[in-house]
Amino acid sequence: MIQAALAGSPIHQLMAAMSSSDSPRYTKLPLFAPHRRDFTCVYQEQHLPPVDPQAELWFQQALASELDPNIYWEDKDWRKIYQLYLQAAERNHWKAMLNLASLILSDYPIPVRDPDMAISWVEKAMQLGVPDAWDTMGVYHMNGIVKGGDATSAYAFFQKAADMGSPLAQAFLGAALDAGWDNPGNGFWANLPVGVKMLECAVAQGYGDAADELGLVYARPHTPEANLRALKVLHEGVKLGSAKCAKSLGVEFSGFSLSSGDNIAGYVDMERSKRYRKIGDVLKWYEGTLKLPNLDKVLPLPPAALPKWDGDAQTLIDAAKAVTPPPTSPAHPSQSEPHAALTKAGLLRQLADRPESLRCNGGLKCPQSGIWEARVAAAHPLAALYNRWDRQAFVEKEASFPDPRQQHLDISAHDVRWTWLGSPNQLRVADVYDIAL
Repeated sequence: MIQAALAGSPIHQLMAAMSSSDSPRYTKLPLFAPHRRDFTCVYQEQHLPPVDPQAELWFQQALASELDPNIYWEDKDWRKIYQLYLQAAERNHWKAMLNLASLILSDYPIPVRDPDMAISWVEKAMQLGVPDAWDTMGVYHMNGIVKGGDATSAYAFFQKAADMGSPLAQAFLGAALDAGWDNPGNGFWANLPVGVKMLECAVAQGYGDAADELGLVYARPHTPEANLRALKVLHEGVKLGSAKCAKSLGVEFSGFSLSSGDNIAGYVDMERSKRYRKIGDVLKWYEGTLKLPNLDKVLPLPPAALPKWDGDAQTLIDAAKAVTPPPTSPAHPSQSEPHAALTKAGLLRQLADRPESLRCNGGLKCPQSGIWEARVAAAHPLAALYNRWDRQAFVEKEASFPDPRQQHLDISAHDVRWTWLGSPNQLRVADVYDIAL
């Protein structure tokens, strides 16, 4: 019945009529199948076009200007931001293409106000094989930006994007499929096994908001094991930049639904709740761009004790964000310019000193407290996904390093090499630490 309704929609007929067209916006796609039997996790990073270094620099400069927290949105130099994104997009930088399209459709004062041009940039990214571009086209169909678009065509694009590896599409469809019953009118269906696989795949790719939905799913049995699993994935979501996860944990540690047995924390901890809420307020500004891989430096999960905090939200953010050592040589500034742009945008914190050389196999215990950066060999099949600028963790001495398999990644802990970046917390008295930068 559902399939018949989908097949009879105007946009499906339009797409079928235009199937010979070269326009990607009207690509003829299979109808959305909410009751599919299985889903294979595909990672977007393994299927992206190479990025030109100069284009990446322009992109990072535009991003730094766009995200600068010290300048109010209306006061930013939107024409310059537009020009930098345009220059990067013209060199086939796919993120710049999608950001440029979004900017064209915004209300900010930029030189171009042409929805068709925005669609064309997304189409170009689609032609480059970018999964997130197919997801964006689905959004354009859903919102009527593409002429004749509707929910039927949108879900077809979302399905295509998810199968290609788009974490955005995987998170959206995963949340739509993890219901207990079908309600197509409200956009959800009962296909929990596939929904969970999609959500886990999105989290594995670093999409934090997917962890918020996954936490709700994990917690459903409300056994101690289920609650702990939910707590851990929500905490991981905060590390991945999700304001939603931070808000959820702020609510949980405040004791919400404690009397009914639906609270996953199991007790009230207002200090933890306060820190999650403060962090969530900041993450909301960055809309998922700011990552906090070193969150355990300021807000470890219980039963670990909380380090002493000065009450300034920026202290929490600065200590939890990714770090970068100072440049090794001013003679090669181009090597550090992308990181400099990330630092200017507030996404990275540059360390004052270069740490001593200390490395460790991920299968061993941590030899020194502090921030560690993780890498696998360049030849590893998941190197493009795993070796990110924010792949770091704050680890205490004698503790285990994060296991990639716990992050839904098919990587052995022994294949990971961790490099110490320093920045441990400061010991005040015996077993009492201050958050230190």
